[in-house]
Amino acid sequence: MTRRAAAVAVLSVALAARGERVVDLGPSRAQRESSVAALDFPFTARADEELTGAAVRISFSDPVESLEVLVNDERVALLSGAQLAPADIPVRRELLSDRNTLSLRLRDREGRCLARPRAWNAVRSVSVVLTASPVPLPNELALLPLPFFDRGYDAAAAIRVVLGHAPSPQETRLASLVASWFAVDAPIPLSFEAQVGALPDSRAIVLLAGAEDAARLGLDAPKGPSVRMIDHPAHPDSNVKLLLIGGRDDAELRTAVESLAARTERLAGASMALRPPPSQPPTPPYSAPRWVPSARAVPFSQYPAGGVFGHEGSTPATLSVRFRVAPDLWIWPAEFVVLDLGYSERIPPGTVPPRLDVEMNGFFLATLAEAPGGSVERVRLRIPREHMRGYNELLVHVHYPEPDPCAAAAVPGGGSGERPRVEIASDSVLHIESLSHFASLPDVSLFAFDGFPFTRVPDLGETAVVLPPHPTQQELSMALSVFGQLAQITGRVGTRAAFLTPQDEAGDRDVLVIGTLADNAWIARWDGELPLELRGRPRAQRSGPLLDLLGGPEPLLEARRADELLSRAGEVAAIAAIESPAARHRTAVVITGTALPPFREFLGYAQSRGRGGDLLLLAGGDRALFRLGTSFGRGELDAWTRVRWFLATHWLALPPLLIVGAWLLSRNLRTFLSRRMRARLALPEAT
Repeated sequence: MTRRAAAVAVLSVALAARGERVVDLGPSRAQRESSVAALDFPFTARADEELTGAAVRISFSDPVESLEVLVNDERVALLSGAQLAPADIPVRRELLSDRNTLSLRLRDREGRCLARPRAWNAVRSVSVVLTASPVPLPNELALLPLPFFDRGYDAAAAIRVVLGHAPSPQETRLASLVASWFAVDAPIPLSFEAQVGALPDSRAIVLLAGAEDAARLGLDAPKGPSVRMIDHPAHPDSNVKLLLIGGRDDAELRTAVESLAARTERLAGASMALRPPPSQPPTPPYSAPRWVPSARAVPFSQYPAGGVFGHEGSTPATLSVRFRVAPDLWIWPAEFVVLDLGYSERIPPGTVPPRLDVEMNGFFLATLAEAPGGSVERVRLRIPREHMRGYNELLVHVHYPEPDPCAAAAVPGGGSGERPRVEIASDSVLHIESLSHFASLPDVSLFAFDGFPFTRVPDLGETAVVLPPHPTQQELSMALSVFGQLAQITGRVGTRAAFLTPQDEAGDRDVLVIGTLADNAWIARWDGELPLELRGRPRAQRSGPLLDLLGGPEPLLEARRADELLSRAGEVAAIAAIESPAARHRTAVVITGTALPPFREFLGYAQSRGRGGDLLLLAGGDRALFRLGTSFGRGELDAWTRVRWFLATHWLALPPLLIVGAWLLSRNLRTFLSRRMRARLALPEAT
């Protein structure tokens, strides 16, 4: 965890204890660079809460002449340049509703509207501190995912999962299926916190395998495979609920969980009896419902995630197409992927056409030419291969000239009533159909953000999971959070993952190992092959043949950089990846360390040298990625491309090859010329 994240977490806990929470509103980069005289920030209440109070919190980096603060068009404060760090500005309760707007307006000394370029650079941050009271919810399964999270409010959520007793590997599998089922349709990042043998004082999902588990938790015993929503015993008639999934024994609990994971039942009512799900065939590789197929050209209209293809009006907007592709689509040695983008503009007379800027994953691609007359214009854009990822965002920014902020509002369409409209053509195509599947593994970043190689088969039929015989709550939480993220990546619950004991064999599977050197025998068995040495003080270690050094001295430099980070750290957590010792060309991902943080702490920016790595470290408040060990290629490449890829990654082999090649060429050339010379000397003299 970074120092900033730790400070935010401490502040959040303190505010939660007072029934408050802080919602960060901005400003965004575009808003800071804007010359508009007013900014609007919407904020809402959760669907299961009622706002009882609010306060506006603004911090400044430079003085402002005068700033008017309004909530729902009612002034709550007027700040001058002398008030750079005012106290929280209270908002009267009668001004608040379920949906609210905070407005900031720049004024001059005479109170007139003020607009100048980058005037908002002086505002460092804008947030609201909200207090709310819960609204009692009925015990209704159809409300899910409420009250655990609100799709229209929450940006992230942590879900408690309670088990009645210490789980076996198969019971851990059931808890992981529940996490996957709950996360698969969630539009926000979820993390899961496991708890064993006791109810938390909060909403939670509870797994019950009989009357003994129910009695231990103070709940009614299940009467068969079922799912129920009830009030938390300590919070009757509130929005604090328990979602009970269980049965009278282990077999009925498995029936209930697998029925939910199959997602064939529509949940409604306070409780539902669950039936064994129909058997499903194994899913083939690269068939994840959330991934754009790569075997054929797919138009934007058929992308699983959809997008915002059109905008109507003369205000700035962003059109978006968000999508996932297989993370191992191999573009090299090509330099780019072709995007066939169609777009149209319907601009009424008297309206200045907008500027359309296209970006991919935060990188500018092009400014589009005007499309007159509402006809569909087409352009072929080249997306550099380094800008393509597993999860992608194609954005088209619509920039209209900023009107005079202090002038009267113009009539749309010059009085005709017609509104401008900009649209992305739904038959636009990103051409990935000719790409093969190949990846240079192991790569921790592919696992952390795309779940690869486990997500290659969406039901995780080629995945083995190994936890300690008696996992801690942190280790269980890690497994549940990983499975929840894998389900969000693929759009499918990982029903076919195998959960192994220390005595089992992984077979021909990719392996996920969670635990420490002391409690997981698999980590102790592979300790010498991991890029992190955990015996004694943690340190980086290299393994693999000297052939790897043909790619340059980078592994040695990376090991030194990792040791520098480890030398100044206390607790260390890591994700390490190696070629599986259990099966050739399979990957083993090991999540370990002296302490396990929540999985979300591994995500985000990591210091690196700009390429993938086999070791991700959390140490001393820093997150860093390293490449220390050997790599291998997995996938389908033609022989010539594979040779070129090997030479590109082992470039120190090129000089000897060139020298040997030149020597062989010169030797053959000398032999050839000698033969020609002898042949010419042997010719008879002309008569």
